[in-house]
Amino acid sequence: MRFFIGTAALLLIMSAAIVGCSEPSDTASTPAVADPVEATAVTFANTKCPIMGGSPTAELTVEYDGKTIGFCCDGCPEKWADLSDDAKAEKFAKVDAHAGHDRADGDHDHSDHSRE
Repeated sequence: MRFFIGTAALLLIMSAAIVGCSEPSDTASTPAVADPVEATAVTFANTKCPIMGGSPTAELTVEYDGKTIGFCCDGCPEKWADLSDDAKAEKFAKVDAHAGHDRADGDHDHSDHSRE
C-alpha cells in the first residue's frame, strides 16, 4: 500500500512539474516585455502652479474648464479641489499660459513674441 501511495505521489509531483514548466501554446497573444511604450507630452494650460507657483509636473494634473492644469506639489491638487469656483477662476487667471490670446476679435499684436 505504501508503494502505491508513494508512486501516486511521485507521479502527481512529476506531472505538476511538467505542466507548470511548459510554455504557453499561444505566444501571439502574450505581449513582449521589451516593446517600447511611447510617452505623450502633457500640455498645460498654466505656466505655473496656481497654488504654490512652482513648475507644473505631468504627474499632478486636473481638468478644469476643459483644460489640463498642472501642479507642482502633492498637496496642491487637493487644495485646488477645496477652492470655490470663483477662487479657482481667479488663481487660474494669474497663471494662464494663454491669457490675452483668446480675444474673439483677433485684434492683438504678436510682433513682440520671439521666434526660435
